[in-house]
Amino acid sequence: MGHLRNWLLPAVLAVAQLVAWPGLALAHGETVEAVPLAVGPIVTVAAAAVLGARLRFPVAAALTVEALLTAGFVLPDRALIAAAVAGVVALYSVAVRRPARTAVLVASVLVASGTVRALLLYDSPVDVGGEALASVVVYAGTVGAGRSRRRWLAGRRAAERELARAEAVRVTAATTERHRLARELHDVSAHHLTSVVVTANAARHVGDRNPQLTADALRLAAEAGRETVTALNRLVTVMRTSAADEESPLAERVAALVAGCVRLGQRVDVSIAPGAADLTGPPAEAAFGIAREALTNTLRYAPGATVRLVIRDDAGTLDVLVEDDGTPPPPTDTAQTDTAPTDTAPTDTSPTDTSSTDTSPGGTRPPLTVAPTPVTATAPAPVAARGLGGGRGTAGMRDRAAGLGGTLVAGPRADAPGWSVRARLPRPPTGAGINSVLPRWSWTEATTVLALAALPVVVVLIERPAATVTAVLPAVLHALPLLWRRRAPWTVLLLVLATAWIPAACLALGLLPAEVAWALTVAGVCADCVALYAVAAFAGPPGRTWPAIGPVAVGLASTTVALDAQDGFDTAGADGLGPWFHAFLVIVLTLPLALLAAGVWGAGVFVRRRRERVTRREGSALTAVVWSAVAEAHEERQRIAAELRQAVLHHAHEVVAHAEREDLDGAARQARAGLAAMRELLAVLKGTTGPSLGGTTGP
Repeated sequence: MGHLRNWLLPAVLAVAQLVAWPGLALAHGETVEAVPLAVGPIVTVAAAAVLGARLRFPVAAALTVEALLTAGFVLPDRALIAAAVAGVVALYSVAVRRPARTAVLVASVLVASGTVRALLLYDSPVDVGGEALASVVVYAGTVGAGRSRRRWLAGRRAAERELARAEAVRVTAATTERHRLARELHDVSAHHLTSVVVTANAARHVGDRNPQLTADALRLAAEAGRETVTALNRLVTVMRTSAADEESPLAERVAALVAGCVRLGQRVDVSIAPGAADLTGPPAEAAFGIAREALTNTLRYAPGATVRLVIRDDAGTLDVLVEDDGTPPPPTDTAQTDTAPTDTAPTDTSPTDTSSTDTSPGGTRPPLTVAPTPVTATAPAPVAARGLGGGRGTAGMRDRAAGLGGTLVAGPRADAPGWSVRARLPRPPTGAGINSVLPRWSWTEATTVLALAALPVVVVLIERPAATVTAVLPAVLHALPLLWRRRAPWTVLLLVLATAWIPAACLALGLLPAEVAWALTVAGVCADCVALYAVAAFAGPPGRTWPAIGPVAVGLASTTVALDAQDGFDTAGADGLGPWFHAFLVIVLTLPLALLAAGVWGAGVFVRRRRERVTRREGSALTAVVWSAVAEAHEERQRIAAELRQAVLHHAHEVVAHAEREDLDGAARQARAGLAAMRELLAVLKGTTGPSLGGTTGP
């Protein structure tokens, strides 16, 4: 179907050209010389054939069609209409499919070629200048239209890529969540339950010779059980957000997260900028994920420390800062082992458990070194304790930031003790959409302004060649504001309506002759229409832009009547009815001009609604995919949380209970059962059969 559409336009142009000339000429009995009769159809067919290749070779097609126009030396102008249209269509394809500089360069070559051809064909400088300026108008407008189309297509391709990326994330959402939680569960099991089993086995073998080791093993079992309960409760807490919460405003989600951390004993100060409070979508999701991971790390590595969470909206960038003061809570019991900021038994020195020697990627936190010495109740120094853990959370936060094209830096604070996480996440400006912030001007605006400024000059050149230079400045001033028509359409419309009075003012001051003033005013109507179109297409919904029809119609009518009054075509002033008659003329002219303005405004509204419909459809599809991914990850978290509560947490509580009853064998048995339950859960999460948990589960 696409191949057929590609050749449909060239075929229609060729048939229309052959019917118009030489078909109609011969049918009307006109005499057609042999050379034009032979060359004309060849040029037409060749132009159609070249135009068919414009999608693959747009630059070559445009230049080849321009070369075919040299047949104008032996053909009448009406024999080259199809070839001229083919050149414009080929240039449009260049503007759509090639960079802006290439399109401008090709358009410049076409203008230069047309000017040279006009120099050879015409003797009058006026004809040559008119041909050159007409080429500028046509080719500049074509490039502007093509660049606008290219931007639209680029937006659609970007939306497709975003949808494909979201779909890929959705497909792997549950798997990714399982793997992430598997790493967390592995850390918990390796650092807590394994130590209970290992220490109990050691006490069983040498307890007769060293009774103190049995007492230490019981104490360690109770403490490790409590640590396991705390760590798993913490993990369940961060999994407790609902699927609906993940589409809630960022401030609400952060508040719920902080409340959960406070319930676990953390002190958190929160500051969220107003511009970021109501944010949703990928930037908000990444910011929340980074904040959640960073706060979870402070719970693990600096429990009880004061944490500061700051989220700022700065120049299109979302800045996230999470830092703690590195101050652990004072110990309340000399026998308590977890006074350092860790989520493990900090001095678990089992000779067989070396699974916790992971290093943080990128050197974020040093590894935990386990010495093969008996278990003691002495807490390590806080600095060393901050090195516990595998550092996988930092890598995950960095991946979240990189996924949006942002950056993340994590490490010790330079200004004070503690740890700091800083992320910068690019995000679209608030209220972005069809009227999103654009560059100050683009090639599309520049080429449009060039065409609209050249058009009145062409008319002046035809009407009054000697005044052409004088007409350039008013024409440029009238079209120049259109450079910013997408960013500030209302302001541009007011400026265009104001500069439309320049010809009338110049006529009143004697700076322009009447013919030039009329030519500038009539040709300048195109600039007024473009400004009105921009208001309808970019300034807001139709209910807010339709009032622009009135000022445009009144402005056009007023400038026309003002020129008419100064040109002396009416005699009403002689009877003293001048002002009233002019007011009546303004009213009479406003009605038909309002119909014209309404048509232009309607075209802008149509384009706006079409764009909104397309972007809304793309947004709905993206939202559906993202929501599906959120829901699947949420369901996976809930399922795993249920498994933890039903199996592992039960055994962890039993470990504590048996240890408090001084039943070391019972504590070891419950620890092994908890490890087995954890192993089964990890096997499901990782898609394997019986993963190792990094410790010994039996003698």
